[in-house]
Amino acid sequence: MTQTPQANGDLFSSERIEEVEVLTFHRHLLHNLTDLTAKTQLFNYLDSVSQNPNIRVLLVMAAPRRLDKEEYLAFYREFLGSATAADQTLLKRLYNGLNQFILKIYNLNPFVIHAGGGNTAFLFMNLSLACDYRIASEETVFQNPVMELGMPPKGGAVVFLSHLLGPAKCAEILYSGRDILMEEALELGIVNKVVPRKKLKTTALETAHAFAHKSPQALFGIKKLLGYCLKELDTFLEYENKILEHTLRRHNQDQNI
Repeated sequence: MTQTPQANGDLFSSERIEEVEVLTFHRHLLHNLTDLTAKTQLFNYLDSVSQNPNIRVLLVMAAPRRLDKEEYLAFYREFLGSATAADQTLLKRLYNGLNQFILKIYNLNPFVIHAGGGNTAFLFMNLSLACDYRIASEETVFQNPVMELGMPPKGGAVVFLSHLLGPAKCAEILYSGRDILMEEALELGIVNKVVPRKKLKTTALETAHAFAHKSPQALFGIKKLLGYCLKELDTFLEYENKILEHTLRRHNQDQNI
C-alpha cells in the first residue's frame, strides 16, 4: 500500500479523511517558492499524492489570508527598476517555481478541488484554474492588477481563460483591468460553487467526498480528455516567462533613459 507522508510545516499541512487528501496552505506561495526547502517539501508531497491510488480527491484549501492586488503590486514593484543580477535570478526562480507548481497540480492523477476566499490577485485565481473544480466564498473578489502594474499576467491566465471562456472574453477581461465578483465568476464558470465563508470548508469537504464516491475511472478519463487541449501547457508557461522577462527589461531600459 502506498503511503502519502503527512506534512505539517509553516507553508502547508495535510491530513487524510477517508479517500480525500486535504492540503491546507497556511501562507501564500509567492514568497515561498524561492525557498528551496519549502518548494522541495511541497513538490515531493504532491508527487506522493499523485502516485497514491488510495487518494481519489485532493482538496486544496487556500491560505486564510490571500495575496490581494495591493500586496501583489508591492511585490512586483520591488523588481521594477532593479537591474541587479540577484533580483533577476530570484524572479526567474520564482517564475520557474510557479510553472512547476501549476504543472504538478494540473497533471495530478486524483481529482483536484480548490477552495478559498477573500480579495485575491489574479495570479492565485490562475493557480485555482489549474484545478478540476473550484469553490469560493461569496465575498471573494478576483482582482486584476495587469494594467496598473504594466506587466502581462503570470500563472497561465491567458491559456486557462481562453480555454474556459473563449479568446474574446478572455481578452476583454484582461485588457479591461477590471475585477471579477463571484456572481460573474460563477456565471462564467471561473468558479463552480459560491458559498458563505463560514461554510467554505464544510462545503468543500462535502463536495470532495461526493466526487470521491464517483467512478474513479470515469473521473480520470474525463479529466484527461478535458486536458488534452492544454497538452502544451508547459510550453505556454515557458513562453509566458520570456514575455514577462522581456517586459521587465523594457521597463528597466525606459527607466534608465
